[in-house]
Amino acid sequence: MFGWTSANDPQDTNSTFVLPESKVGRNDPCPCGSGKKYKKCCLRKNAESST
Repeated sequence: MFGWTSANDPQDTNSTFVLPESKVGRNDPCPCGSGKKYKKCCLRKNAESST
């Protein structure tokens, strides 16, 4: 089994891959789906929760 690693093992379900969150610009549509601009919708909520 030359070249076989545990990364190729289909039984390995403990490893997870998380994509990094992309930054949302102030004037971009809000990712919550409201249709509002991010600065008018969730910007304050996210700023308060990160402090």
